[in-house]
Amino acid sequence: MKILHNTRDLLAIIDKEIDGIGFKASDRNKISGALFVIALDHAKAIVVLLENKIYASVYALARPLFESFVRAEWIQYCASDDEITYIKEKDEFKLSFGKMLEAVEKKHTWEEILSQVKINSWNSMNSFTHGGLKLIFRRFKDGSLEHNIDEQEIVGLLQFVALLSFLSFSGIAGISGTNKKDTVLKELYDNMCRWCFNQSVNQTP
Repeated sequence: MKILHNTRDLLAIIDKEIDGIGFKASDRNKISGALFVIALDHAKAIVVLLENKIYASVYALARPLFESFVRAEWIQYCASDDEITYIKEKDEFKLSFGKMLEAVEKKHTWEEILSQVKINSWNSMNSFTHGGLKLIFRRFKDGSLEHNIDEQEIVGLLQFVALLSFLSFSGIAGISGTNKKDTVLKELYDNMCRWCFNQSVNQTP
């Protein structure tokens, strides 16, 4: 599956580019930066698990990948200082995931692509993560305990992984406060549009 190899290569480039990147050590930057890296860790784990056909864990990581990325964006660009202090003290978020996602998309004036992912897939993500029926049914094939995997579903998941990986890298570059990564971000974006979304570079994935 070519998209799997390309996603692995994308993550390898991102790893190289973020190695040693610096930023001002505020609570906002430290927490959001850590969450962006956690999102990238989940993305890399999904790729490794797919390569080894450990599908249940592949599906289970889709939700924490999504949550880590959105929380990172919300903390960096939307949260108040008081909300960040509350997170540090209580280890919890007052705002729901959906509200955080809504605030992030509004802040960036993004098209509501990720909101649509949530609408279409959130219940399935919960089932996958918590061992629900949607995960169980993918473990049966013709009455046997075999993986029942839809290749197009895996392609869709990898598109999601690639997009959030790129956006996480972009978030880390933004925290650094410089434009040193602008060229590589543009190159990665242009390439990702072609191999991941079959779009020309003037379209938004």
